[in-house]
Amino acid sequence: MSQDVTENQGASLVQSVLQMVASTSDLNSSIETILKAGCQLTQATSAFFVIFHEPEFVAVENFDSSQLVDMDMMRERAEALSSGIHLSASLPTQTSHNYVGSLLSPVVVNEAIVGLCGFLFESEYEADDTAMEWLSSLLDCLTIVTARTRYEARQLRLSRNQYEFMRIVSHDLRSPLASVLGFASMLESNAVGDMNEKQAHFVTKILSGIDQMTTLVDNIQDAGRYDPETGFYEMDRAPTDVLDMIQDIVNNHLLPAEKQELTLKVAESSHIPIINADQTMLERAITNLVDNAIKYTPNGGEIEVGAQLRDENIIISISDNGYGISEEDRKRLFERHFRIRRREHKRVKGSGLGLFIVRSVAQRHGGNAWVESTEGEGSSFLIRIPLEGDNLVGSNPDS
Repeated sequence: MSQDVTENQGASLVQSVLQMVASTSDLNSSIETILKAGCQLTQATSAFFVIFHEPEFVAVENFDSSQLVDMDMMRERAEALSSGIHLSASLPTQTSHNYVGSLLSPVVVNEAIVGLCGFLFESEYEADDTAMEWLSSLLDCLTIVTARTRYEARQLRLSRNQYEFMRIVSHDLRSPLASVLGFASMLESNAVGDMNEKQAHFVTKILSGIDQMTTLVDNIQDAGRYDPETGFYEMDRAPTDVLDMIQDIVNNHLLPAEKQELTLKVAESSHIPIINADQTMLERAITNLVDNAIKYTPNGGEIEVGAQLRDENIIISISDNGYGISEEDRKRLFERHFRIRRREHKRVKGSGLGLFIVRSVAQRHGGNAWVESTEGEGSSFLIRIPLEGDNLVGSNPDS
């Protein structure tokens, strides 16, 4: 082992790296820590680590990454080695530095060589069994981190492909939906002749189905675009008056609320500052919650929409006195495609994407969304928008 690292120190260092890899989600930091620990245990001057593809990745310790040769040559060198650690004087680098030897190890995931790790020395390295055992443990950690990195990269690629597929399908559905809506509306208005009562009823059903399909297409698109983890929607911020937005949304929903004998009103609110928000996203989130409140509140109920200033946050709330939500359902309510299964909701159609969109919009603004509810007494859905950072008028998102 290295004369500068005692057996206890080496074992303790390896143990701390193992614990870090098991607990952290910061993959870049994990790799950096592993390379530093490997240099300390072997007294290597520099170290490098590369993944060849999915994703292509380079990490270095005390080394200029530009001095590594291209990925194809690195892959060829790794594939020429068997598994394990190899002491070599032939370096897969382009450097004038006076390295005289290296420890190289291919990184193997699912029986495929996907990367290469190397530790470089300015003087001849004498292999030490204890140090090699330590280094082998660190390389096992590196393999775990590599597998996680590749898995997350593949998941991101799949999510992007899924979003792109749904975007194309949703976009292509709009034209035939608009066409069907146009012809059905002409029938409803008797523009092509009078209809009997049964025919008029059928046309009403057709228009209702078109409305449901249009809502589904919108939800599919927005769920993909607004998702903070996989979405690619570029936020378009502008000074936004939340109270004016709430009043407009409530005014636009008065007629459907009256049809269900519901009282829909705006709560009295204290002064709410103008914020720098994406108006389209925020309006969509509040509208979704108002739509849900109207759908799920029984006839004769009350719905109140408002906003309050609380601890440097704007809290937007949509409250009803409907059926309420169980504690078990509240845990999953904002998940993609989750819907509450209960007899009273059978008449309500939906994709289970509305609340997922609400939470995504809140998170894209640095906040969150949640529900407070008691079964049999009603629910309050809340959106928190923090008054900080890009949400402040006059902030520069690009700075």
